Amino acid sequence: MNTRNRQYKGTCLCAVLLTAALALAGCATQPNPDLLRLSESTLEIRAMQTRTFTATSEAEILAATAAALQDMEYNIDQIESPLGVISASKVSDADSTSEFTTRLLLDLLCGCGGSQFAADKHVITITTVVLPSLASEGEFVTRITIQQITYDKQSQITSRSAIDNPEAYQRIFEKLSKSLYLEVNDNA
Repeated sequence: MNTRNRQYKGTCLCAVLLTAALALAGCATQPNPDLLRLSESTLEIRAMQTRTFTATSEAEILAATAAALQDMEYNIDQIESPLGVISASKVSDADSTSEFTTRLLLDLLCGCGGSQFAADKHVITITTVVLPSLASEGEFVTRITIQQITYDKQSQITSRSAIDNPEAYQRIFEKLSKSLYLEVNDNA
């Protein structure tokens, strides 16, 4: 019976210690109340990437966006009209005759031509999301994001970055605004 009591006491002691450890682990840290709050820089970037346009429909803005991107020599990769999403990309080979054009494009969009240009290929992707505005009927919120992926000679990704140059977004929104104006006036 002495052995049985020791086993029982040992099991109880382990259970108590395990319960105490779990209780302390759960209470050890208080969550940071600002953990889920967006930083000021995130809000600034989102503001730079977003504009509101007046149009009769979401489809009208999507058509104008596709036209503007094609005018900028982007290939339309995907259009999801029900979701209001357009994805377009431009690929350039460093060994091709478009090297100078691509260098200018990269300098324009992100200021990163120059030394990174020893790679084999650059892909710039623009994704546009159009949603009806909650603030006003007939307005649509349009958000554009630009990413750059650089590949080496072995087609391995050497860098991936979001473009956060305000001038690049401003140029795209100006082209979209002109395209939307033409779209509206052609349909009138």
